[in-house]
Amino acid sequence: MAAFIQGSALRAPRLIRSSVFAFLCLPFHGDVTNAWRGEADMQKQSDHGYEALETILGNAPDLLKSLLEGSPDTISISDARQPDLPLTYVNPSFHRTTGYASDEALGRNCRFLQGEDTNPDDVSIIRKAIADRAPVDVVLLNYKKSGEPFINALRMAPIFDRSGDLAAFLGIQKDITQERLRAESDMAQNRLEALGTASGALAHQLNNLLHPITSLISLHLPDIADPVIRKDLEMSLYSARQAADLSNNLLGLSRGNFQDSSDVTQLPDGLVRAVELVRLMLPPTITIETDFATVSKDLRVPINETLFAQVIINIVTNAAQATKNTGIIRIELAEPESSRLKISIADNGPGIPKSQRNKVFTPFYSSKKEKNGSGLGLSVVLQIINKFDGNIMISDGLIQPDGDGFGCMFTIDLQKIT
Repeated sequence: MAAFIQGSALRAPRLIRSSVFAFLCLPFHGDVTNAWRGEADMQKQSDHGYEALETILGNAPDLLKSLLEGSPDTISISDARQPDLPLTYVNPSFHRTTGYASDEALGRNCRFLQGEDTNPDDVSIIRKAIADRAPVDVVLLNYKKSGEPFINALRMAPIFDRSGDLAAFLGIQKDITQERLRAESDMAQNRLEALGTASGALAHQLNNLLHPITSLISLHLPDIADPVIRKDLEMSLYSARQAADLSNNLLGLSRGNFQDSSDVTQLPDGLVRAVELVRLMLPPTITIETDFATVSKDLRVPINETLFAQVIINIVTNAAQATKNTGIIRIELAEPESSRLKISIADNGPGIPKSQRNKVFTPFYSSKKEKNGSGLGLSVVLQIINKFDGNIMISDGLIQPDGDGFGCMFTIDLQKIT
């Protein structure tokens, strides 16, 4: 088969050339299996097309080679007569798509393009098609030589010689990463726009419900003498006011209009209040440790306390869910530079693989198998932090209980008001 590609097309059996031609003419995302199984009927109905192809190839022996090597899609051939199906031909597009030169790919099974996040189910589909000597159309995650992942739309089909023996597998690959990302981005944007439309009505209804809560607590709080009950009511009033403020920000948040430019949060007091609030939201099996002692007592950041609290609450509750509500969460506040401060929130949960750390900020992305989360919490966190010229980074966190790995740590970097 390699000689067929590298030499004169006329030296190849007619059936192989016809099969390659038929396969290349199929729609890229069509029903490849049915189309291939109907290839015999198609050949009978269009035999004059193959005769024309024979004539063209006879007049221009290198035409098929030029077509394959000029294709924008990756075309490869694996030798089915050798153990482990080694690649015997890859066109120049293979190097452009994967980063591997032909001398780095030939002689190897194409599984070297797979990586840690390649779905085993997709690989099983390919293996079954090879075992069944059947064509296959599958989309899977592959990796370039640089380690960069890409979404590969693979079409593969068997090639039989004149005697009917399996000679090779022909593969056509197309990098559809950007197409998939654009589609996902458009879908997320449509959902965010719908959410923004609904949030205005939601804010109005929430305010109607919260108004009597804040009014009644404010009215009776001065008459409460018991310090324990008074403290609980003060926290309830703080929480209700935070909820009312947040509901007022829902519509503005979806449109990028966050707050008045004069709003600030005083630290560490604002961070202490946010932590006290989130403690009430979590079960007692979660241990929250804090370290705010090494910073000055008069820090200010250019973000209102409601949005600041939402950042802390979203990250801490996300960490608690990761530890299955039985772990340790450590929150630290530090001043590494005169003009900036850092807040780190670390847990001893299962951690986040490096390949997924950028995905967690994508709207509607959720790694929770039960799918109860909205997938919006961390995307809102990123939106808020970026709006105020901040940064947020993900790294390894606390040592896991079994000592075999690390949890996750979110580090927020914010500009101070001096």
